[in-house]
Parts: sequence; C-alpha cells; structure tokens
Amino acid sequence: MKKISIFIILFFSTQYLSAQNIVDFFYSIPSEYLDNLSFIERKNLVSNGTLTNEDIIYSLNIDKKNGYLRLEQSYTEGQSGYQIFKIAYWNTKNKKLIAISSIGGSNGGFSQTNFKFFEYKNEILSEIKTGHLKAYSNNFDVFMNNLVSEFCKSNVSQSIKEDLATAQFTIELPKNGKDIKISFEENNMSAQDFFEKNYSKFIKFKEKIYVWDITKEQFE
Repeated sequence: MKKISIFIILFFSTQYLSAQNIVDFFYSIPSEYLDNLSFIERKNLVSNGTLTNEDIIYSLNIDKKNGYLRLEQSYTEGQSGYQIFKIAYWNTKNKKLIAISSIGGSNGGFSQTNFKFFEYKNEILSEIKTGHLKAYSNNFDVFMNNLVSEFCKSNVSQSIKEDLATAQFTIELPKNGKDIKISFEENNMSAQDFFEKNYSKFIKFKEKIYVWDITKEQFE
C-alpha cells in the first residue's frame, strides 16, 4: 500500500510539472515586467481576452500549443502610445527557459523597452543574470549595448551605439519554431531611406537569427 501511495504522489507531481504552459508563466512573471498587471487582472485577461483599466485597454492572444503569448496595451482615446509584451519558453533537460520581450512606441516609432530570461525549476521561477545568449545580461542597458555591438562594425562610437539601440532595434520571440530574430525594423513614419542614410554605414547586417541549440541550451 505504501508503494502504491508513493507511486500516486509521484504520478501527480510529474503530471503537474509537465502541465506547466505559457499561461502559467504569464501568471508567474513579476508584475513589473507586465505593466504592473495584478494576478486578478491577468486572470481576467485569460478568461475574456481583453481588459479595460480606466483609459488603457489590453488584449491577449495565447497559443498554448506553440508556447507563445502576446499582450498588447494601448489607450482608449487621446494618446497614441502602446506597448507589446511577448512571452515564449523552451524545454531544457531539467527546467524551462522563459523569455519576455517588450517594445513600446507611438505614431513616431517604437523601440525595445525590456527583455528578460527566467528559468522554471522545481516549481520556482527565478530571473537569470547571464547565459543562453552570448550578449545577455539581466541589466537591460548593458544587454542592449552588447547586442548592438554585435551588429556594429569596429570602432563605432558609443554615442552611435546608443542611437542604434533605439532605432527600432527589436528582439522577436518565436511564435513558431525555437529561434530568436533580432533586427532593425523599418520605421514607416520616417523617410524610406532614413535608416540607410544615417546608420547603415555603421552596421554589418540589419538582421540576425539566433538559432537555439538544444544540446548546449544556447542561442548561437
């Protein structure tokens, strides 16, 4: 009887761990990375798909099968500002690697506002300081500078790198597949050749796909 009880406990523990999905991680990520949305507000979003909080409206799209979630925030009237939050995760040997990427913008353009890696292990979510992506640091400004530097030619000044970091340089999490795309996106509010004239001479490429290596648990 004792052996049967232990088996049942282990079975349900395994089922619980394997049942973790993108919605669970949406609930677990600290509110400071999700526009300070409370747990109750997130529950309402999952149930209804939308949420209005005074003059701000949120909409949520969930793809459980592919482990992807997209949250959009905008104003119901007046301001043109918006934010987009994306969450994805990867299965590793003994944990799950979770990423949240956010951009913010308005009619004048947009830029990356944050990016964080977390790991979920033994039912505990913790923020990762470094690793999994060569340039990654949980200090966002350091991370963006490291990333931009990978795209830049040699001897580019720090001031130019800082400009490039806000030149619609964004991190795209995978809705399908496992790889991350990082690129300079076109700004429809600027002249068509604005980026080419002002920044192309400083960079080696405008886009790079960071491929997920399951064996190394690293993007390369």
